[in-house]
Amino acid sequence: MTGTRIAGSREGDRLLITLQGSLDAMSVEALQTQLYDLTRVHDLIGLGDPVRQIHIDVAGVDFCDAAGLRMLVAARRVAEARQATCHLHDPQPHLRWLLRATRAADLFDM
Repeated sequence: MTGTRIAGSREGDRLLITLQGSLDAMSVEALQTQLYDLTRVHDLIGLGDPVRQIHIDVAGVDFCDAAGLRMLVAARRVAEARQATCHLHDPQPHLRWLLRATRAADLFDM
């Protein structure tokens, strides 16, 4: 997962996840596990306040292939399962194009 990073922070019922680097077949499995773990950990330390908003900052994503797109859609499904909203922030033009071309842009608040 060289050069690919994920970080999370929580404020109230809002979980902010920051992705940087490449979202590709080489990194996506580890990132997806970390994404799931971040959501669970932030639920636990929220002391009863469940995560209701998941904001994913993708400004630092410099490459995204089909596997990366599947991971983003999976994050949206995690949000939906917990009755939370899922927002993508600041996608670069290449990611915005991929989201539109696959009609996945309609799944996210941007």
